[in-house]
Amino acid sequence: MQKKARFPIFSLALGILAKELKIMSRYIGSLLLVLFMPFGMSGLYLGVGYALAGEKSFSNFQANTGVATPLAYFVVGGVLMIASMVMIENASSIIREEQLIGTFELHYLTPNSPVLTWMLHAFAWSILMVIVFAIDISIVLATSIVGYDYLTVGMIFVVVFIGLIPLAGLGLVIAALTIRFKEVYAVSSTINAFISMLSGFYYPLEIFPRIVQAVAQLLPTTHVSIITKTLIGASSGQLSVGDRILVMVLLAFLYLTFGKTIYQRWENEARKRGELSKY
Repeated sequence: MQKKARFPIFSLALGILAKELKIMSRYIGSLLLVLFMPFGMSGLYLGVGYALAGEKSFSNFQANTGVATPLAYFVVGGVLMIASMVMIENASSIIREEQLIGTFELHYLTPNSPVLTWMLHAFAWSILMVIVFAIDISIVLATSIVGYDYLTVGMIFVVVFIGLIPLAGLGLVIAALTIRFKEVYAVSSTINAFISMLSGFYYPLEIFPRIVQAVAQLLPTTHVSIITKTLIGASSGQLSVGDRILVMVLLAFLYLTFGKTIYQRWENEARKRGELSKY
């Protein structure tokens, strides 16, 4: 007789985290690419600016955007953009991979909730993205003149983690489409493009019309981007960090509720039609 776990959710989360870590450890090259890609993209933007304006590029950037540290601004934006893309694509890609290797249906033979299982996969990747973010931001802060303290850095990590959780809700929507249509990379790419454009990762949202800025406030990544850049001194705007964090928590609840509702509805339809298989 197998001993029943006292905390089944904790045991499930620990098992999924261990599984994801083992898989990640096999692809060190991919992890290093994710880790250093924000620096490569930042160098590209800084290089283009210098090629166009020479030594005036930094002063022009500060005059037009109000940002005193372009490197920190670009690196933060790059990490957040990559993290959001990974979070959104994660749920659907995991489901599709398990469909192809024939293990997807096995989840329905366990007492665990499939929705909870996919959410915990997203949770595991959230932890990874926060670690990547921590390493990249630490490098930037250690090599810049921006003043900071441990409390500020800790708050940044909390904000990033809270901001990534709502994206798991979008991931559940894409996961539902994966179950129904099997191939939905076009959908995830479209959503990623929309979020990247309206989250202000690489430019201030003030360049857009007010209606576009209002729509951008519905994205959790917008608030993460603004708060993070403000806390490390890469933005000169005066913001109410507390109010934005409350908005992020509300968005997390709404996104996760929406994603769970859509996923369960499509999953029930797939069960009735026998479409849980890979074909």
